[in-house]
Amino acid sequence: MNFLENNNVSKYIHWFLRIVMAGIFFYHGYPKLGTSVANLGLIGYLVGPFEVLGGLFILIGPFTKELLTRLGGIMLAIIMIGAIYMHIFKWNDSFFDVEYQMLLLAVSLVFTFKGDEI
Repeated sequence: MNFLENNNVSKYIHWFLRIVMAGIFFYHGYPKLGTSVANLGLIGYLVGPFEVLGGLFILIGPFTKELLTRLGGIMLAIIMIGAIYMHIFKWNDSFFDVEYQMLLLAVSLVFTFKGDEI
């Protein structure tokens, strides 16, 4: 166990998580910029910017104050809570149909509560 905790991989593995999260949210958020999503009106216009900026903040957070990582995490968590709500309660998907969204919510909450300490 000591080997896994004290090598360079454990120090930098958070970058893999950050890059994957940023890539997912850039890919899905960029097309939503400037458009309303899911007939949500004004709130629908915030989905794209929250996804793009949240991913960007998680990616650049370690180069700035810890606040950006946490802010990006909470922005993405809000998006994922909304997505899970829409899937289950509006689109009648099963709870088991939102495992991808639940995973993204969990990772977002790790960044929210742990910041750059992960």
